[in-house]
Amino acid sequence: MALLRFFGRPAVELAIGLLVLVSVALTLVEFTWLAEPTDARDQLLLARIELINDLITLLFGVELSLRYLAAPSKRRFFREYWLDILAVLPLFRVFRAARVVRLLRLARLLRLFGVASRLSSHFPYIMRRGFVEFAFVCGMLALTVLFGTGAMMYFEGGRRGAKPGGESGPEAGGTSGTPRQAADASVADVDQPSPGEAAFTLERSFWFSVYSLLAGEPIPAPPDTLGGRVVAVFVMFMGLTIFAMLTGTVSAFMVDRLQSEGHSVDWEHLHGHIIVCGWNSKAEIIVREYRASHVSETPIAVIAQLDHQPQLPPDAHRQAWFLNDDFTRVTALQKAGIDRASTCIILSDMSQGRSEQDADARTILAALTVEKLNPHVYTCAELLNGDYASHLQMGHVNDYVVSGEYSAYMLAQAAMNRGLVEVITELMTYQRGNGFYRLALPAAWHGKTFQEAFETLKRRHNVILVGVQPRGGKMQVNPAQHTFAAGDDVVVISEKEVKL
Repeated sequence: MALLRFFGRPAVELAIGLLVLVSVALTLVEFTWLAEPTDARDQLLLARIELINDLITLLFGVELSLRYLAAPSKRRFFREYWLDILAVLPLFRVFRAARVVRLLRLARLLRLFGVASRLSSHFPYIMRRGFVEFAFVCGMLALTVLFGTGAMMYFEGGRRGAKPGGESGPEAGGTSGTPRQAADASVADVDQPSPGEAAFTLERSFWFSVYSLLAGEPIPAPPDTLGGRVVAVFVMFMGLTIFAMLTGTVSAFMVDRLQSEGHSVDWEHLHGHIIVCGWNSKAEIIVREYRASHVSETPIAVIAQLDHQPQLPPDAHRQAWFLNDDFTRVTALQKAGIDRASTCIILSDMSQGRSEQDADARTILAALTVEKLNPHVYTCAELLNGDYASHLQMGHVNDYVVSGEYSAYMLAQAAMNRGLVEVITELMTYQRGNGFYRLALPAAWHGKTFQEAFETLKRRHNVILVGVQPRGGKMQVNPAQHTFAAGDDVVVISEKEVKL
């Protein structure tokens, strides 16, 4: 699973694509430019290119071997990578001309479109999450262009203009004045543009501000006046600042999105995993309980509409992966692998201001959809109102929990039996002390009574037998009379899971 997550990272796919381009380029050089080396220098260059290409081919061979070992379906592996396997075969140098088969590696570049498609799917989320930030950046862009346009018209609008061809001047043959007048005229010409330059009209000032803002340099040319140059520098500085803000905002939301969704998960390779629909403080407890239990290595797929990455322990992120989607949608459940899952837990979703009635309606809809998509999955749903439990029963949902009722039961027990809450709290968690464990009864125990099994388990394993569930029957807690048979499961209290 770790190899699958590693090869599923976009950075790994991009690195492989870069190696493919290098290998193909070297192969083309080898068979065209250096096909017939004329001197020792070309022969040495050809030998180095062949060595580099062989090393890249060896790297691809190792990569494909690791992919083969990690692939759950070997048939699917050969169906997807048969061209890549052919491209690795020239490593054995049977025929030098066969090395041209490396060009088949170009087909791997098609997978980069899939990477780009996965990354581009995050942009609607980024626009939704960062609407305020993007609106602020767009407002700064508009204000900068507006200020630049007005300021350039003020400082440069009267400084530039096309001189009519009939204007007189010293170079046009006009009458020359005194030397002092000639000197004043020459100083004034420093700030005057040449006759062919256009004036800073409204349109020209607008496009000057836009181009300078985006390009980071005054386009088409620096202004003549000191005020205009200051404005141009300010516009360019704002362009750099706004670009940095935009890049930082997009990067932050992209990283948050990728982390919260678990983009590196190959959902199609999940089997026997647990699906948790919805996310709240109860979901965090569920993840911690699974990590502390005997099924700690079981992958957990969470389907929830999240605004930020949940705060979990660092090692928990290797077990729990997040799919940012609506768990009532069939496509979301199918993507999370509901047809291959072993357990599905549906939590009451009170996010986005939903009422208790709406939350229970979503729970029922999701539970019935899960049972329709995979009747063999064990489904447990949380309800806020026990009156809707009949809908789950008619839909053959395995179990349901009415969260409000259980808290009331706990309060009543705490009031009537002081100290009992501590016992229940210890038994309800795997993170400390004793807990409940459901075990399959071995054949050696068939024919024994509940009393005999109770005494034997306590004496041999320090385990307390609590209940038994016959095959196809209901759970019996501390039955007065029961003889074990094939297919029976028992529930025990123990510090850890035991093997009978």
